[in-house]
Amino acid sequence: MKNYLFILALIITLSACKKDNAIKSTPGEVVGTWELKTYMTGWIQPQSYNPGNGDRYIFRSDKTYTKYLNNKVEKQGTYTLSFTGEQEGTKFGKIVLTNPDYADVFSIKENTFIIGTSAADGPSWEYTRIK
Repeated sequence: MKNYLFILALIITLSACKKDNAIKSTPGEVVGTWELKTYMTGWIQPQSYNPGNGDRYIFRSDKTYTKYLNNKVEKQGTYTLSFTGEQEGTKFGKIVLTNPDYADVFSIKENTFIIGTSAADGPSWEYTRIK
C-alpha cells in the first residue's frame, strides 16, 4: 500500500509540474519613442538616417501607437506584440498594427527595435529608443 501511495503522489506531483515556455517580457519594453536609424533590404546597401530625421514610432502603454514620417503623423492605431523567442538577450516575435492592418516580425534588445526581416530580401527598419 505504501508503494501505491508513493507512486500516486509521484504521479500527481509530476503532472502538476508544467514547463512554462512563454517568453517573459518586461512590461513596457516597447513603450516609448523610437526613431528610424537604418533601413535594410537584401537588394541594396543599408540606408542610415541621421538623428532628428522625423521618422519615428511612439508606442504607449495603452497599446496605441503613432507613426511619424518627416515629423507628420502618418498612421495611428493600436498594436499587439507576441513574443515567440529569445536568443542572447534579443527577444523576437510578431507585431500587429492597425490602421491599416499590418503584421510583421520584430526583434528588440535594449534600445534597438527592428521591425521586419531582410533575411529573405524583405525590408526591415531599425529604430533606436530616444525616449
